[in-house]
Amino acid sequence: METKTRSLLKSVSYRVFASIVTALIVYCFTGKLLLAISLGVLDSTVKILVYFLHERLWALIPYGRIKHPLEEFPVNKPLSEEDKKVLEEKLKNMGYLGENI
Repeated sequence: METKTRSLLKSVSYRVFASIVTALIVYCFTGKLLLAISLGVLDSTVKILVYFLHERLWALIPYGRIKHPLEEFPVNKPLSEEDKKVLEEKLKNMGYLGENI
């Protein structure tokens, strides 16, 4: 799962490139640089927020996401001794711990 910071950075980088394209298109059609820059900035501002919200909503949807087998085990932070034993047993069963390594 992605962090909110990563989603935000992806949103910003995508919108910078997309807004440059928007500004270039506006400039090509109108020949007005100030209008092109203004629409590019407005476009970025609105669509960064929209894309960020879109990413966060998709983060809530499990469809198409492959879950790691350890995700099904609820644990407390910091890990209790009981949690450690449960995880260790699961890792052994999965072949990550023990004599088979």
